[in-house]
Amino acid sequence: MADMFSNNLDKIFESISNTVKLAKEYGTAEHKNIKTYSALAEKLVAIEQKFNGHNKALQAASNEVSLEEFDRRYQSSLPAGKSNVKQLKRYKEFIAHTASILDVDGLPGGPSVHSEDEEMQMEEAIQDMDPITKRPLEVPVRNKLCKHVYEKSSIEQLIRTNPRTRCPVMGCAAMQYVTLADLQEDEKLRQALMLQRQREYL
Repeated sequence: MADMFSNNLDKIFESISNTVKLAKEYGTAEHKNIKTYSALAEKLVAIEQKFNGHNKALQAASNEVSLEEFDRRYQSSLPAGKSNVKQLKRYKEFIAHTASILDVDGLPGGPSVHSEDEEMQMEEAIQDMDPITKRPLEVPVRNKLCKHVYEKSSIEQLIRTNPRTRCPVMGCAAMQYVTLADLQEDEKLRQALMLQRQREYL
């Protein structure tokens, strides 16, 4: 199903590229406006991200035995927060390709070509959402086994409710049950979150 979705999306982007080529050859200035195509690409990539998130959550929860555990695992495996679609590879490649067809530099203030290392740095934003409750982290604790981060109160409550709790982060390879001894408060991340939120309010 995921392969079919990806293939269909590839065909849609190919059709848009063909439309851009026709616009370049026969269209008006309005038809050659890259912003029109970038808005469409942004929506399509956002749909792809949402689909991939739900698909990975389903895979993570597929081995749970009870409906309750399946639902809990599925909900906790959904991506926390929203990714910046304009920084994702598919969107950036589409804009670069479209800009080359239309003989323009790209979008003002839009994506530029970066190395893979730079792209990874941009996408590795500070984790500020608890993967269990999907709420902002206040007292982040890090799992010593897999290095994933949770809100202290929510992971502790989850362990108390179910001592056989594994890491709730989507795709985590750790198979051990999480214990209170495995958790360590991440003061560095807590300070970084405070600074980030202060800047947002300025």
